[in-house]
Amino acid sequence: MTTRDATVLDAFVRTNPDGSASLNCTVDGMRCGACALSIEHAISNINGVLQARVNATTHRLRLVWNPETVHPKRLLDAVTELGFEAHPFAMEGKQTTEQNLLVPLAVAGFGTMNIMAISFAVWSGLVTDMGVGTRTFLHALSAVIALPVTLYAGAVFYVPAARALRAGRMTMDVAISFAVLTTLAASLYETIRHGAHIYFDAAVSLVFFLLIGRVLDQALRRRASNASENLRALGQTSAIRLTDDGKSEHVTVDALVSGETILTPPGTRIAADGVLRSESTLVDESFLTGETLPRLVETGARVTAGSLVVDIAARIEVTTAGTATRLQDIADMLSAAEAAKGEDQRLADRFTRAYGPFVIGAALAGFMFWYTIAGVSLSEAIMIAVAVMIVTCPCAAGLATPAVLSRAINMLMARGVIVKNGDALERLGAISIAAIDKTGTLSNARLSPDSRIEPTVLRAASELAANSTHPLAKALVHAYPAGVRPDVKEQVGRGLAASDESRLGSAKFVGVETDDTPSGPHLWYRSAEGVATQITFRDEAHPDAHQVVAGLVARQIKPVLISGDHPEVVEGFARDLGIPDWFGALSPEAKISFVKSCPHKTLMVGDGLNDAPALGAAHASVSPGSSTDVAQNAADILMTGRSLLPLLGAIDIARQSRQLIKQNLYFAAFYNVVTIPVALAGGLTPLVAALLMSSSSILVMLNARRLGTSS
Repeated sequence: MTTRDATVLDAFVRTNPDGSASLNCTVDGMRCGACALSIEHAISNINGVLQARVNATTHRLRLVWNPETVHPKRLLDAVTELGFEAHPFAMEGKQTTEQNLLVPLAVAGFGTMNIMAISFAVWSGLVTDMGVGTRTFLHALSAVIALPVTLYAGAVFYVPAARALRAGRMTMDVAISFAVLTTLAASLYETIRHGAHIYFDAAVSLVFFLLIGRVLDQALRRRASNASENLRALGQTSAIRLTDDGKSEHVTVDALVSGETILTPPGTRIAADGVLRSESTLVDESFLTGETLPRLVETGARVTAGSLVVDIAARIEVTTAGTATRLQDIADMLSAAEAAKGEDQRLADRFTRAYGPFVIGAALAGFMFWYTIAGVSLSEAIMIAVAVMIVTCPCAAGLATPAVLSRAINMLMARGVIVKNGDALERLGAISIAAIDKTGTLSNARLSPDSRIEPTVLRAASELAANSTHPLAKALVHAYPAGVRPDVKEQVGRGLAASDESRLGSAKFVGVETDDTPSGPHLWYRSAEGVATQITFRDEAHPDAHQVVAGLVARQIKPVLISGDHPEVVEGFARDLGIPDWFGALSPEAKISFVKSCPHKTLMVGDGLNDAPALGAAHASVSPGSSTDVAQNAADILMTGRSLLPLLGAIDIARQSRQLIKQNLYFAAFYNVVTIPVALAGGLTPLVAALLMSSSSILVMLNARRLGTSS
């Protein structure tokens, strides 16, 4: 989609909660990190633009602006003025650019093979007795092959180079086009004057190998396709709407409104957020939670757009549709995360920003030295300058961070982890302390009786508790299910009494006088024989709590339990999980103080309203799937599933991401430190420079693919 029609653009614009507008675009013609920075700089200078971020790996542009100040058409026009093409991203319009390069690649390969065969004959003749006429004929034959091949196959570089020059920009396509066309011109000149050396083979080979590098580079980019694209691809473009007279009709998702009913057959994805109105069905939400098993959704429960109906057709009442669904909200969060920049990326940007002036200056310096001082021929001096222009590429530095970040966000999304901020992974990988809330995070917010009490006593007490709706009685019955005894009567506010004189309730109600009052919730049970037992209740630990705590310790991260609950309760819970450091009776302000006062970089994990301030103040923060909306908004990272184990995986991926990003940046620096002096010294031909330039980008992308594997 390349139209600039304002109405069409408005259909892709999202309105954010703060009143700003956002748009995700695809950018064509971008080749390196310098291109990304030029786009960001040009758009950021437009009045009303709040954010302009380009992902150099996926070629995605995220725009955020004040809709009262500027229209998105003006922003996309600014990209066009730079020599690029930007259009709203839509999965149904997505095309694979590498397929368009296969024909030029084949033509260039055909030309390279034939010209190499001719060049071999010429090289052999130079050391034998080949005459000038024969050599000139072979040179002319090479020209007949090289000219149409390079003009056709090289158009991949010439067209964007021409756009860049019209916009007054220096890009890699300009350098490549200059190298190829200069080499052709020098070769034609040598052929006309019956010279001994021509460079048609170098020109055609340069195009061929650059196309190979570009096809491989684009294939790797496609594999690194960002997570927000993958999510949006789950969105249905049409739905089956049920009319008031019981008939059905196919409509677009955009036509759905709240209150309408849609039918989703088995094996298809739900088109909108809504409430299930038909009988219970199994729904696959693995795209959101990372859990492979489908979830049983009961009648009246909420369902999410993009979920897959597994067994029985679902009749769903629409609550939100189109761009307002939770699926789109999450996709927007991921787009924002991929567009954000951490410290490593800002460092790479500072390096890339100097690309244009440096490459031109280095090429001119090399040409002037070799032509005016060293005294080499004009063609040789030009070839050295061309090699410098090609090899001096910031692609590796520009891709160092986004290549890793895109893959990391994809991997985490598959595990039910949503990264909201782009630099959150960078910060998560640096944490050494994990401050974890108790209730609702490490505990299920459900009480259970102390397991150290004799089970026979708990079962007997449960028989009485089954006659009450008191929370502690219900907790006892949940842990030790029992039938209702008909001879039990409840005295409101006191307890339960059976005909055999057994009782369950307060200490006074069962006839116990004691000053040993536990700090936590408790009941007293007196058997028919008159033996009294105190039943204390504790928060039930999350099924993954022990494994998560052990995993943090194994990763040399110190777990600290913090809670607003009574200190003695927190102490017992911490002791059961093996957490040596804990703090109880903490107010929201105290939690913030604790997070800020930690001498090390702290991760905050919490789910409640009272955890939100600390989540926002921590170096990095994670909120589990059961969290309140306020906590989810404050956290950097969300876990959508019921398991806590993805937290450990997120830490592992964050740490490995930091290592790979640093490796990529070190490699980019090493590449430029080594290749630029060699090129200036005349040690690189344009062909070798092209191979090195393409290889540097590919190596960075391949290194990013190592994420998630043992290093």
